[in-house]
Amino acid sequence: MPIYTQLCGYTGVIRHFKKDNMKRIATLILFVFVTTQIHAQETNYQKNLKLASDLFIAKSVLPDSVLLKLVPDSYEEFVLLYGTTYPNNKMQNTGFFNSVTKRVFDKVIIEKNEQFYLPSLQLASFADGEFGEGFVDNLKVIIELDKNKFCTSVKGKEYALHNPIRYYCEKNCE
Repeated sequence: MPIYTQLCGYTGVIRHFKKDNMKRIATLILFVFVTTQIHAQETNYQKNLKLASDLFIAKSVLPDSVLLKLVPDSYEEFVLLYGTTYPNNKMQNTGFFNSVTKRVFDKVIIEKNEQFYLPSLQLASFADGEFGEGFVDNLKVIIELDKNKFCTSVKGKEYALHNPIRYYCEKNCE
């Protein structure tokens, strides 16, 4: 076989190899870029949590609007809030988590602030682990304040399908 034919054959293989690899590399670069952009974008919850953390560290009073937005809508958001107690978090030794959650419950129990009623029930729905008992204790107090209001308020709420809210619905509501 003439050397030219061999070279052209190899060149074709090399060209094909380069095209496949270029497609793979381009796909990989696009994937990394998109993934980075998704992770780089802070959610509204993360932005509010950062704002609340900064205000807390500065010893400023958290406005009700910020406090309300700290009540998680999902387990993922709750993990972010509870994550402020983790050793690698700047808020770990500040008491932020306990202070914020206590304030949400106190807004209902002590201040009778209606704006916090449903959010406090939603927060109580995340009761679990080391802080769970405190959340349930607050939930019991809220229920004792007005059982009818509790029963009416949780009807149709997604978090009423899960404990501890479900348990207290079954126990107190018809």
